[in-house]
Amino acid sequence: MIRSCVSWCRNLLYAVIVLALVLCLTEIGLRVYDSATGQVTRRELYDRGMVCKSWSVHHALKPSRTFSVKDPDSDERVRVVINALGLRGPEPVVPKPPDVYRVLCLGDEITLAPQTPESETFCARLQAELAAPDGRRVEVINAGIPDYCPLLSYLQLKHQLLSLAPDLVIVNFEMGDVADDYRIRRQVVMAAGGVPLSCTHPSLEIARPAGATDKKSADDVLLLPLWCRHKLTSLFAKQTLGDQPRSIDAPQGRYRWLEDQPPDWSLHVEHALAPLAHLGDLAGSLGARVVVVCSPAPWQVSADASRGEGVREQAGVEENALYRSRRPFEAIGDFCRKYDLALCDVSGAFQQSDRPERLFLKNAAVLSPAGHALYSQQLARFLERDWRAGATPSTDPDDIPSEFTEVPETRPPSR
Repeated sequence: MIRSCVSWCRNLLYAVIVLALVLCLTEIGLRVYDSATGQVTRRELYDRGMVCKSWSVHHALKPSRTFSVKDPDSDERVRVVINALGLRGPEPVVPKPPDVYRVLCLGDEITLAPQTPESETFCARLQAELAAPDGRRVEVINAGIPDYCPLLSYLQLKHQLLSLAPDLVIVNFEMGDVADDYRIRRQVVMAAGGVPLSCTHPSLEIARPAGATDKKSADDVLLLPLWCRHKLTSLFAKQTLGDQPRSIDAPQGRYRWLEDQPPDWSLHVEHALAPLAHLGDLAGSLGARVVVVCSPAPWQVSADASRGEGVREQAGVEENALYRSRRPFEAIGDFCRKYDLALCDVSGAFQQSDRPERLFLKNAAVLSPAGHALYSQQLARFLERDWRAGATPSTDPDDIPSEFTEVPETRPPSR
């Protein structure tokens, strides 16, 4: 009996020692990892990848950097050069030369197109297509930032890009911008009348816990408890969003308003479109015009577009879904007509394409080089018609294929 008790105590001691060694080794490993990446003690302040947190525009591209981005379809590496202004492409001349017609393209990753070589983006193609035999010098600047929406694009122009003195501002409205606006709006400081003033990334304002003292806690000494808390918080957040996958808060719910039988997101759509009017006013004060380009999602064009493994599932779209409703395009058109904004709706050309699935990457819900080519052709034709007419051209898209439903006009959202 005594011998058995001694053996049990010995085994327990061994187990405690092994556990202590494992915890010590884990703590050492976390300290080595944190010293190299800052992802434990400084995870809220450390910026990984192409973007960095901002006090005025929530986030921006890291200036004067070069990145290598993998094309998800070909696995080839694409070189992305970011200039000193935090924009993709060469350094623009400031002040703008008097003989240059400068076009500024605002938008999200559709505009930035990090998976596409710079020469094949619609910005580069548009510059080549607008070059005229009469010697007119046209410069197209790519100001796309991942996860941007018109609200952040307005703040970007206001706080960072006025020195470029653009003659024309092109704003790409992507169908996920409604959810992006909803997500970001709570961090925006608004003036009277709803004009956005600034948007600070919440991680830059880390509040001191209530009742905190100068006495060091276990988290200040040991990294393991801090790391465990981060993991549990992340797991809880994912579980919470997983319980409501059809909500606008969840990544799987961001395209619900495109469905043939959509939920009532009229307020969210109104909020997402409202900054376009402010953009028009700001550009007008510079003597520039604004053109809004309505960019369709892959599942609004073809049931076979962007059907790589997990792409549609991650977006909350069924494998063979094709959204035929024209209501989203009608809502954008109504808003632009109300505020006298020129609208180039490329959805008709995309839906009429012989092989529309080729206009998007298979393993990402973004434009392929073929999609960028068609986008730039439609936009160049629109702008040339505008220049010839000397007035705002029609906002109507090309003829829509019969499989896409025509719907009654929707009430334009109010500003």
